[in-house]
Formats: sequence, C-alpha cells, structure tokens
Amino acid sequence: HLDGKVIACYLTEEVMSQYGVTKADLDGIVSQMRLTKDVEVAIFIYQTGEELYKVSLRSKSYADVNKVANVFGGGGHVRAAGCTVSGKPEEIIQNLNREIEQQL
Repeated sequence: HLDGKVIACYLTEEVMSQYGVTKADLDGIVSQMRLTKDVEVAIFIYQTGEELYKVSLRSKSYADVNKVANVFGGGGHVRAAGCTVSGKPEEIIQNLNREIEQQL
C-alpha cells in the first residue's frame, strides 16, 4: 500500500481455527512484517469477534503510529501502537491507510 511504504495482513477467526492458531502464536508477526524492504509501516489485524479486529501497527523510523491508533480509539507509542476496530478487514486497512498517509 501507499507506494510500498505500508504492508498489511489480516487473519479471520475461520483461518485461525482452521490452522489451530491462538492469539499467543501471533506475537511478533507485525514486527517481522516491518522488516520488509522499503516498508515504513506494518499493519497486522486479526479477528476477535463478529466484525471485530485487533489492530497492531509498527513503524520503522519516522511515522507516528500512535497518532494513527488514537484516531481509532487506541494508543501506544510512536513506533508501536494498536487499537480494536469493527468492520470488514479490507475497509479497516483502507481507513488505516488514510491516516497513515498523513504520517508519511
């Protein structure tokens, strides 16, 4: 997304169940995504309920993901933040990208 500056991924409860994935198994994924060449912000979301998703945001060097998370009722730190958002994953990522674009 955003000319390669943003990478995003999501998991539904169905996929997590299919592969026997727990929330504990997801630790560190967003940080690994951030290591992708030329990426400034990584977005990782996973489903926690009916159209409810936990969002993790990480930035590499200059984007303030705390400001992004605050828009959606979350928080954290400049380089690591999160929030919980309802909706469809593609729409959530699109909305996050609108806010991230202001940080790039």
